[in-house]
Amino acid sequence: MVKVIFYNLLRSKYNINEEMVHSGSINEILNQIFQKYPNMQEKDFDTAVVFHQGKPIHKMNFDYMIDDREEIIITHFVGGG
Repeated sequence: MVKVIFYNLLRSKYNINEEMVHSGSINEILNQIFQKYPNMQEKDFDTAVVFHQGKPIHKMNFDYMIDDREEIIITHFVGGG
């Protein structure tokens, strides 16, 4: 299983801190999350960044594979002044 941690806008909008899913590509992981939480809107993930072992992964690389017993963080960059 893969531990998925949600930060910032996703956490506050959907009130979900983390979820355990089967390993696979990031796209496959997201599909599992969408099935479990049908109220989530896929467009909210278009500008999301996934961090895996400290490395940022953007949407165009969501075919990247995540193995069992690993952890990813899904977040958006937020700014402020």
